[in-house]
Amino acid sequence: MYQEFFGLAEPPFKVIPDARFLWNSPQHREVKAKILHKIRTKGGPVYLFADVGTGKTSIAKRVKEELADDTTKTVVFVFAPNLKTSNAFLRFVMEQFEVKTDKNYARSLQLFENYLVEQFKSGVSPVLLVDEAQNMTLDMLKLIHHLFNFTTPSEFLIQIVLFGQNELREKIRRYKSLESRMWPAQLSPFGLEETEQMMAFRWQVAGGSEFPFSKDAIAEVFRLTGGNPRAICKLADATLLQAFVGQRRLIDPDTVSAA
Repeated sequence: MYQEFFGLAEPPFKVIPDARFLWNSPQHREVKAKILHKIRTKGGPVYLFADVGTGKTSIAKRVKEELADDTTKTVVFVFAPNLKTSNAFLRFVMEQFEVKTDKNYARSLQLFENYLVEQFKSGVSPVLLVDEAQNMTLDMLKLIHHLFNFTTPSEFLIQIVLFGQNELREKIRRYKSLESRMWPAQLSPFGLEETEQMMAFRWQVAGGSEFPFSKDAIAEVFRLTGGNPRAICKLADATLLQAFVGQRRLIDPDTVSAA
């Protein structure tokens, strides 16, 4: 409703994890660089944990996009499925890599190891990205831990990155042998300056010219959302609608509060 009023090509504050709208804050750049470094150097598994709405899925998709043209990588991106056993999860992962499965768990593991060895010999490194990994059961995490045993003397045969909410960190911490083998990464809420930069970036991506939020309005957005990126987007979107209804082209703190 407000796009034409503000001269926008599309809504700037969608909550769908569209990689085009991912503003690379310093911490997002650092986290993405760490993940890509570990994948490219085959340096070991990583888990990224953060609050809901801080950009985990967007980073996962950006990592997948940046590896898309790398012919030495086979990248699979999945959401942690609602499965009850490690056998079901293993078969799910194997199917994503187009590897033949077996009803017998041990046989499936052998088939997958054979596949990883074949990929290594052909110069290809399989990469598994698992989003919403806080939903994984202990048995699934044990399987992930077991896959770390598939190595050469110098590198892992499969690169794994888990993306999840803060509960993922607690689950991994309780599994000490798994924690000791994984590299942690974390995202935190934005500060005030980052909030303003992210909002202005999204405005430009959406085709906007003159940014309508005053400094005080941005401070109010930050105060009400605590710097959570998804909450910022929801409130900013509601504020633009509020401003359109009131035919206000400059957004002040009262408009934000009303929204």
